[in-house]
Amino acid sequence: MAMTRKRKIPNIYVIGAAASLISLSGYCADVVFEPSVDAGVIFTDNVDREKDKIQSVITTIGVGLRANVDTAEGFLNLDYRLRQALYSDNSDRNELFNELEFAAEKGLGYSGFFVDGNASIENVALSLDDDAAADIFSGNTVENQRAEIGLGYRSNPLSQVDLQARVFTRVSRSGDRIGDYNGYGGAVSFANGQSVKDVFWQIDASYDYKKGREDEVGDTRYTALSETIGLQTISGFSPLLRLNYENLEGSSDLNSRKTVSWGPGIRYFWHKRSYAELSYNFSEDDVNPDFWAGAVNFNPTPRTRLYLEYGKRFFGDAYEFLFSHRNRRVTNTISYTEEPVSFDRTNFTIGDKPEDIVLVRLLDWTSELNLRRSKYSLSIFGRQEEALTVFSENQEERSYGTRLRGEHNLTRRFKIDGFVEYSKYDFDRINGSNQKDDYYLLGVGGSYQHYKYVTSSFGYRHNTRRSTFAGSEYDENRLYYDLQVRF
Repeated sequence: MAMTRKRKIPNIYVIGAAASLISLSGYCADVVFEPSVDAGVIFTDNVDREKDKIQSVITTIGVGLRANVDTAEGFLNLDYRLRQALYSDNSDRNELFNELEFAAEKGLGYSGFFVDGNASIENVALSLDDDAAADIFSGNTVENQRAEIGLGYRSNPLSQVDLQARVFTRVSRSGDRIGDYNGYGGAVSFANGQSVKDVFWQIDASYDYKKGREDEVGDTRYTALSETIGLQTISGFSPLLRLNYENLEGSSDLNSRKTVSWGPGIRYFWHKRSYAELSYNFSEDDVNPDFWAGAVNFNPTPRTRLYLEYGKRFFGDAYEFLFSHRNRRVTNTISYTEEPVSFDRTNFTIGDKPEDIVLVRLLDWTSELNLRRSKYSLSIFGRQEEALTVFSENQEERSYGTRLRGEHNLTRRFKIDGFVEYSKYDFDRINGSNQKDDYYLLGVGGSYQHYKYVTSSFGYRHNTRRSTFAGSEYDENRLYYDLQVRF
């Protein structure tokens, strides 16, 4: 199994930006500042995750910082953890790991303008076909650092215009340098405000540019524009006109596609938030013929929404779906999206080129049940990646799975939890054999609060992988204990 590369302390500019945004927050309505230290021990009977098992005891020592600042002009959320892992079987495995989630926004007075930023450090699998269930203790991960800063504007949607705009620049770096890029872009959403009664319009435009390392070939550009304008009747039939434009530019003309379509339509309103729409679109490109398109938006209350859309895009038939509903105890969200993606390090497989553009079809279903002393959640996902780049080695990748989790408070101090998870990955390749992997994960555990700021957590996990490549199969059992002190 490949080992991870040595981690570095997060870029000092990320920490400096966080401190600057904290200082800009002014008088705080709500502030949480919580340092912590922790120490733990993990026993694994298969540290290499191979058929020939090697046992190891992993000692962990960590420090962390959590900060939340909420003001009338913005917010800041910071969650950082630094952890050292020490292995009993081989000290060469010893590694220092960083984890970071950071997001902040600061309004510029009462102008409507704001600055925002976000950054993350996470340890992701080196490649999904090598071990999609890899974590920092298996040693088969790579550190991925991402940061973005932007400048935006929001108008008052209660007036005649609802305008939201943002420009940004961002950077992504990985420990193995695969998928590194610099980029920039922008997005604009321009719609009628709530005070406009006679017409409605919605114009959305976006641009996203990514440039790989100088020693890599290729960059990607994605430009999209959609426009809908019509007469507003609040109830009954409303005529409208639609325009859609997409331009996807890869590293060569063979990897670039553009679609343009426009046409008249009609929208029927049940009430202000619910409607059905039908349009006929004239195609001005060589990708699609003229086509019918339609959408349904059912939004009877702020807690319930159903949206379904059909049309054609640069890849042919296109669908979008969203259903969300929540009440006092249950929350359900189901979504289906289709989008082009490039330079995605979190879903890398051996043979991929980071600049390759893939079409990602993603289905996600999350359901949560909250009771007085218990909480349960069910999540189901399905993901398909179709290569849009000519000569890509991996033409199609499919994955799907489900996770069931529950937790229960036995007392005010003692909580137990458990989960079961199954996921499946299929890789279709032009060269070499196709690959199919099945992962089964089971975990039970608990936590006990000794004092107000001292908490223990403990548990057991079992991980199994079955694969068409017999040499990649493994079983692993883990026991763990961790003690955390917050200040």
